Amino acid sequence: MIRPALLAAACALIAGCAAAPAPAPLAAAPVVAGAIKGVHHIGITVSDIDATLAFYRAAVPYELVERRMVPASTFPAEVLAKRKGHVEIALVRTPTVFLQLIDLDPAARQPAERRAVTGPGYTHICFQSPSTAPAYDRFKAHGLAMLSRGEGPVDLGGYGITYAYGFDPDGAMIEMEQLTPQVIAAHGELGTKRARFPAWATHIGTITGDKPALVAFYTMLLGHGPRRELPPTRRATFDAITDIDGIVAEASWFDAGNFELEFWHYIAPVPTPRGTQPQRIDRIGYNAIAFETDDLAAATARLEREGVRFAGKAFTLGGWRVRYARDPEGNLIALQQNVAAGPARSIDAMLWLKDRAPG
Repeated sequence: MIRPALLAAACALIAGCAAAPAPAPLAAAPVVAGAIKGVHHIGITVSDIDATLAFYRAAVPYELVERRMVPASTFPAEVLAKRKGHVEIALVRTPTVFLQLIDLDPAARQPAERRAVTGPGYTHICFQSPSTAPAYDRFKAHGLAMLSRGEGPVDLGGYGITYAYGFDPDGAMIEMEQLTPQVIAAHGELGTKRARFPAWATHIGTITGDKPALVAFYTMLLGHGPRRELPPTRRATFDAITDIDGIVAEASWFDAGNFELEFWHYIAPVPTPRGTQPQRIDRIGYNAIAFETDDLAAATARLEREGVRFAGKAFTLGGWRVRYARDPEGNLIALQQNVAAGPARSIDAMLWLKDRAPG
């Protein structure tokens, strides 16, 4: 149901695994009404849009596409508790995916909130960069609060990729992966295209207490299973990245077209608990994964047949028709169809597919 894979495979996206060659292109899938095209954006609730833009622009390509005030009541009550006044929204384009920043109280700055590395829920976005000009250095120079141990990123296995976690000024965690020229070259034309940028987002990390349930859910949603599985694994270098001793973890990775979905379950020293609370966008940090479809009605009907829990009715925002739902652990996802936003707002216009840099 999903388009042929657009992102290279495992080596740059799998913490703790040896580098792997890119997979052979998938056969063209039949056109299915309501199919998922890819990840349109990651939703992030921030305390100050100006401050967020300034911080990330110093380290990665962050192109402001649009910015607007909208009535809080535009969002379903099941998604946003605030019903009066306005919220501010900014749509940002990165080379691989859009980000939707939302400030619930533009007149005041909200306190930072750091989520536990071991979850549950959405914990981080990953940015990759060439090791010859690492985004790690830029993030650190501009005040990223490093979580990982040591004075530099961690080399997990000597296969050309280093890793580190840190917290932005709002407490949102990001992962930084630095790729050697050899790793970039191993990904062929795709690696060359992405490496034209100082950094590019690759995946969002979701930590789950019931990985089989989430793998089954996203297999149903995307129309295919994970491209890679990591069995329960113990590595001392996991401890250095997470700043927790005795880490044992397992993981799954899905190719969602232009972006990837990463699922981790921590087994030791403390197992990740299963998420049980319905999440909203009121909380500072990552709030939703929004998937683009060309037929929202068909996508909604398909998920309703599968028993998916929806969070409110469909609504229109910025030229998009949007419907929120929740995965089995209460994490918010959104389905959205471009009805009047124009082609430049769709994922087909992502920068890494084009011959221009952000500006």
